[in-house]
Amino acid sequence: MLIAYVMNGGSLEAIPVTEGPIPEAAVWIDLATPTETDDARAEAFAGISVPTREEMGEIEQSSRLYVEDEARYMTASILCGADTETPVMLAVTFILTRSRLITVRYGEPRAFPTVSSRLGKSCPSSITGEDVLIDLLEAVVDRSADVLEQIGADVERISKRIFTRSAAGENANQRYRAILSHIGRKEGLVSYARESLASLQRLISFLGAETNGSTIAKDSKASIKSMSRDVAGLSDYANFLGDKLQFLLDATIGMVSLEQNNIIKIFAVLSVVLMPPTLIASIYGMNFQHMPELDWTYAYPTALVAMVISGILPYVFFKWRGWL
Repeated sequence: MLIAYVMNGGSLEAIPVTEGPIPEAAVWIDLATPTETDDARAEAFAGISVPTREEMGEIEQSSRLYVEDEARYMTASILCGADTETPVMLAVTFILTRSRLITVRYGEPRAFPTVSSRLGKSCPSSITGEDVLIDLLEAVVDRSADVLEQIGADVERISKRIFTRSAAGENANQRYRAILSHIGRKEGLVSYARESLASLQRLISFLGAETNGSTIAKDSKASIKSMSRDVAGLSDYANFLGDKLQFLLDATIGMVSLEQNNIIKIFAVLSVVLMPPTLIASIYGMNFQHMPELDWTYAYPTALVAMVISGILPYVFFKWRGWL
């Protein structure tokens, strides 16, 4: 889909272009999951080349940040679907020319409808593609901050669940299995957030630098510096969350080991408690002809009492030493 954003009064009007020419006054051209025809029309209109999906997926920095035909090509990896069970990293390309912005994406990052809605209500009459790009990047950074804040709150809940005594009757195996699953999902989300922030940091640095004579307006430079500081702070917070998740993972594995040790200890105590009664029963189960106790009237109850006492004494000793 090709959407052209044209200044209309005090707002940017979104005009889907399915056929016919692209409006010459378009400030922002958004290629959302474009077809080959959409790419060709945008290239003919702006006089630039539009990267393919495969080219956008390349990880070399020289393939993601470069200047061609006086246009800046900037591709960033953006976290999408953070509030779903299947978050993904989406490559988005921003092409900034002297007069307009062209974006190419094969997904729906939340920043795009947010900025589109805001600019569709009100925007400066002198808005340029550069201004739209700054708004989009700020929206992406704000969204990253929201995601990390939510992850931080979830991590705090996981921490309390790990170190809070389990309720009576709760299955410890299922409890720790669920905790490990939550930690794994949050760790994956934090890794995506780190990757996205690192990509944004490179893009912002490239945008703020003077490359091949391309310059940025003074007001935009101030916004870029502010965004750079925000991204650096968010990266530090993401690293903190990653370290805390690693600690919680180690703590959970430690708790699981304690549970296993408790089970093993119970079996060990049972084996020691039952050993003396087993020894007594084994002795009197022997088929020797001369065993004086066999002729006693109370030999059987005496043996039973001896087995019970020999089992109770180790248990009392373990309790006294605090091993149980």
